[in-house]
Amino acid sequence: MSSAQPSGSPPGAGRVAVRPRRAGDLPALGEALLAQQPRSRYPFRNPLPVPTERFLHGHDADAAWTAELGGRPVGHVCRTGPAQGSPDADEVNAAAAAAHGCGPDRLAWVRSLFVAEQARGLGVGRRLLDVVVADLRAHDLRPCLEVLPVHEAAVEMYAAAGWREVHRTRPAWLRDAAGSEGLEVRVLVLDGS
Repeated sequence: MSSAQPSGSPPGAGRVAVRPRRAGDLPALGEALLAQQPRSRYPFRNPLPVPTERFLHGHDADAAWTAELGGRPVGHVCRTGPAQGSPDADEVNAAAAAAHGCGPDRLAWVRSLFVAEQARGLGVGRRLLDVVVADLRAHDLRPCLEVLPVHEAAVEMYAAAGWREVHRTRPAWLRDAAGSEGLEVRVLVLDGS
């Protein structure tokens, strides 16, 4: 488990700990996800078309982590294998695999990264991202993710961490979402070992 008192934290902010996600975390993480959505616009669709536990990949994550503050889940990230289940999955896998110079079987997708309102500004998002990337590297997998440009804080964090855009797509779920005119999902990869 990783924990630290962020510098510049408000008094009483407590220590943020990052640990493997437990099944019992999913309800509290789902509440935190939906509570922060009006401000962050993540997830883009609200209400979600699937249960929050499914959005958090409670059913198919290869690995997942929870950030805790004062014993309460305040952040999440997970990884899955190659993209599946959508009409554009082959397209995004091919773009990411070409960028990494590998086959799609070596890809791992960073998914469902978010930070609850009460933990914003404490570096939790970056810590979660670092944990999942370290895990990917330890398993010799190639990091990939998708982001919408409306998620400005996420776009900035990924750019600062060295992620680069390799593809854009407009999947059916986005075309059907209210307020999505002109938006495209950006597919990013992280180079290096």
